[in-house]
Amino acid sequence: MTVLRGVLASAKGRTIVAASAILISGLAVTFAARMLSERMIAAEMQRRFSADAADIATAVGDRLRTHAEVLVSMQGLYASIGGKVDRAQFRRYIDVLDLSRRYPGFQALQSLRRVGPDGLDAFVAEMRGDNSVDAREQPEFTVRPPGKRASYNVVEFVEPMRGNEDALGFDAGANPAQLDSLRRAAETGRIVATPPVRLVQDTSGGLGFILRAPIYRIGEPAQTTSQRVAALRGFVASVYRMNDLMRGVLDPRTLQQMQVQIVDRGYAKQMAEGTVSGEPEDPSGAATLMYNSLEPNLSLVSQVAESAGVAADRSLVVGERVWRVVFSARPGSLYEVDRLVPNLVLASGVVISLLMALLAVIGLRSRQLSGNLNALDAEQRALVDNPLAGILFTEGRRILRGNRQMAELCGTSPDELPGKTVDSLLATEADGVAFGAALTTIRDSAMATEAELHLRRKDGSTLLIDVYGKPLAAGSRNGVGEILWVVRDKTDAMLMDAERREHARELQESNARLTSLLQASEIRAKEIVLLTELSSVLQSCQAPNEIFAAVQNYAGFLFPEEVGALYLMNETRDAVTRGPHWGELTSAATSFPLEDCWALRRGTTFPISPASQGLVCSHAACREPHGGGYVCQPLVAQNHLMGLLYREAHGPAFAEGTDQLATMLAEQVSLALANLDLREQLRSQAIRDQLTGLYNRRFLEDALTRETGRAARSGEPVAVAILDVDHFKRINDTYGHEAGDAVLRELGQVLLKTIRKTDIVGRFGGEEFLMLLPGASVEVAQARALAVLEAVRAMEVSIPNGPPLNHITASIGVAAMPLHVARGDALVAAADTALYQAKGQGRNRVVLSDRRAMLSAAAPAEMQLGLTGTDG
Repeated sequence: MTVLRGVLASAKGRTIVAASAILISGLAVTFAARMLSERMIAAEMQRRFSADAADIATAVGDRLRTHAEVLVSMQGLYASIGGKVDRAQFRRYIDVLDLSRRYPGFQALQSLRRVGPDGLDAFVAEMRGDNSVDAREQPEFTVRPPGKRASYNVVEFVEPMRGNEDALGFDAGANPAQLDSLRRAAETGRIVATPPVRLVQDTSGGLGFILRAPIYRIGEPAQTTSQRVAALRGFVASVYRMNDLMRGVLDPRTLQQMQVQIVDRGYAKQMAEGTVSGEPEDPSGAATLMYNSLEPNLSLVSQVAESAGVAADRSLVVGERVWRVVFSARPGSLYEVDRLVPNLVLASGVVISLLMALLAVIGLRSRQLSGNLNALDAEQRALVDNPLAGILFTEGRRILRGNRQMAELCGTSPDELPGKTVDSLLATEADGVAFGAALTTIRDSAMATEAELHLRRKDGSTLLIDVYGKPLAAGSRNGVGEILWVVRDKTDAMLMDAERREHARELQESNARLTSLLQASEIRAKEIVLLTELSSVLQSCQAPNEIFAAVQNYAGFLFPEEVGALYLMNETRDAVTRGPHWGELTSAATSFPLEDCWALRRGTTFPISPASQGLVCSHAACREPHGGGYVCQPLVAQNHLMGLLYREAHGPAFAEGTDQLATMLAEQVSLALANLDLREQLRSQAIRDQLTGLYNRRFLEDALTRETGRAARSGEPVAVAILDVDHFKRINDTYGHEAGDAVLRELGQVLLKTIRKTDIVGRFGGEEFLMLLPGASVEVAQARALAVLEAVRAMEVSIPNGPPLNHITASIGVAAMPLHVARGDALVAAADTALYQAKGQGRNRVVLSDRRAMLSAAAPAEMQLGLTGTDG
């Protein structure tokens, strides 16, 4: 028995070692798989976050570059009127720009005057004597802070005045940081930003900055640094509060997902080359935190909060200064690494490892038990004392004795077994036949044998047993000696087998779930790659049809089990019209009003829940509550409704995860369409006159160069007509500048209606308009000019607080190439001379140039492309 216990203990130890090795190996592989999947998901999330951060940084840079164009236009204002601007002119110019709507984020626009100590009193008297606007709207002009300085850079105009009263009269040069930025702007002629400052008109605690562009006196050279400093007249400036600027750029939904911080790092030149010899260092010193999306009052925060999670870093150059823009994902945002898949991998791996270890234990245990039973000693007492199996000694079919376990199997006591026959314990005759066959085998071969029998218990119930018979010694009775029968209840074995099958089934189900999760993860990864690729393509599109083609091509891959279409807002913004679509749509609606769609009414995705599916959009394919599935998602960019993404499912429901994918697609398409609109607006502003809507002088000069060059190459004629409104100054002086603006706007519409589509017309300056007539001979040009003159005479212009203006006339000068001039650069000068002749002959007429081509080469240079202001 001691040896048997030692064998069993050794076998048990080997089983534990083998099961432990399998479990440890499985857990190691599981943890490695979890770490790998978590790193892959984290890397993809970091890439996505970096791409979004780059888009936001680009948007900030684009917004500031747009604002810088305003300063350039203000420089143009001073250059166009000789540098003499009063308060009323400055206010009207700012009102025309409509900055609060078109360029949000400004705190104020300013004009600064460079004044020496000797001229300070005269400057203050001049500003106090400026009565071009109501004095009650302006605080008393005083230079602040008081004190003597080598020079003063005083804010002379500020718009809007409300909320910025403290800035009027402020000497920017009194602040060393601002004085350094003033010096840089004056010397370089470029737009320069100040370091982060606390604005005199702002008491909120936040930081701001100022962009300034220099203004030089007209007619003085400004090619070198010394010349620019000597010719400096002052500056135009745009003032910003960082909180207001970023509020206009950052979407609230973006701020819910990430923290944005901006750090001013000083001037770009100093960062690249170090401090230049002889040039003072940047007074701003080290890097300064100037914006934190989580802290509107930066007095509570002194340094950048670095993130330990997903983050990105971008740099911008704003007015010669370098800004570092730091993006950090907020806790709980969509950029937070999703650990669901890694945890599922871990849980599945642990379960699989445990099941494999358990199966190993069961298999090894079963094998060891079988070997141990075959190796048991046939010694009678040891078998009788064995409590794990029933022991029965027979001679033929007669029972000699049995152990306690055998009696328990039969439901009787050990004393009742001797003397009975084995057949009395069996349940059926077939069991008796099987037992007889086992006896025959033992008798004939003297070898051990086994059989499966049904045992009838004393209470009448039956029990399935395995019997193992082995002859102990040869007997004399019937040629059969004493036989040892080991009886084992098969119930435990059957339960173990059932448990093993259940474990195998659970393992198979776990493997199937893991496979499904991995397949879903691969599908999501492919969708993300496709969506990222589509996003890059959309940002490169130059026209709406390119966006439509991209969406139509990619949508079939992103939504293989769906069909859908994009509906875009029409020009009147009261209906949507179908654009690109993919798949065979069930819905036949090519356009419908906004009221027909629940999503467009609500401004969010519809249906939103199973309960809302009973409310069906009238344009959708399913007109019944239980029809095919559909989803409507509005296309919204910067709180501006642009259209609708409509999707239909092939079956009654959409595949899992497609709603989130569709939301991301809608955001990308909306952003691409909004970017196209913004680029088109900027292009129109660059070539159009804001008052009349006609082309501006820059565009006209480019068109003149292009068309005269083409005419010179082809030999075809080209004509120019310059129109000037007669007595325009008298209209302004009598009825006001608003009436003059109304006349110019109406004249612009008259010109557009009168000229051909191939002609080019624009505002050349003040009340003068230029008509470029490609292919027109001098006769055709004269006829067209007379038609325009008649249309001007017929004008009736409505003005505020007065009767309509009529009897408006104009003078027109016409010149043609090659009849009057041989070169294109002299064509405008010839037409301008003809215009002055029309003025001298009494106005209200068309005059042809009296030049001839042979004389054009001798035209004075000051007449080429030159116009002189007149009183009409």
